[in-house]
Amino acid sequence: MINRHSSLARGIHWFTALAILALAILGFWMTQRAAANLWDNLTNTLYGCHKLIGFTVLLITIFRFSLKLNSKTPPYPNSTSPKLVKVASIMHYTLYGLLFFVPMLGWAGVTAYPALITLGGYALPAMPGIPKSELIAKQIFQIHGLLAMTLIAMVLLHVAAAINHLIIKRDGIFQRIWFAVKK
Repeated sequence: MINRHSSLARGIHWFTALAILALAILGFWMTQRAAANLWDNLTNTLYGCHKLIGFTVLLITIFRFSLKLNSKTPPYPNSTSPKLVKVASIMHYTLYGLLFFVPMLGWAGVTAYPALITLGGYALPAMPGIPKSELIAKQIFQIHGLLAMTLIAMVLLHVAAAINHLIIKRDGIFQRIWFAVKK
């Protein structure tokens, strides 16, 4: 019997995974176009999508973390070493931190710029306490970019560990977050 995360936790996990993939693709694409000074409807749409998805990830992460704090994590298989459990815990909390701070910095940057319009003319609320300043926005976006690259690296490590547990170790750890397969 495999101890799984709740259906809600699994759904949020995989939604977040897809959102991070989309944000990475959009982020690279839009910044490449901006660096080439290609400011057109496509570039604006890419930025609008990135902001909307990023803000959604922020809200989902807050909900997800509160869910984690108020529910019990399924136990690891008995064969899992305490050291591996500790490393996994550090990795997960680091991911939670990055999933919170990267979009917070993005939100702060678009508030400072100001560039709060997303798709369809919808405007994000301005982050309280952030002054309007292009200079501050550029500094915030530099940190946002560095932490986004760190998040991507951590996600790749997380995926590598998941594949290791699924294909090489076959220890049931991956199945804790995967959807139940009916036999």
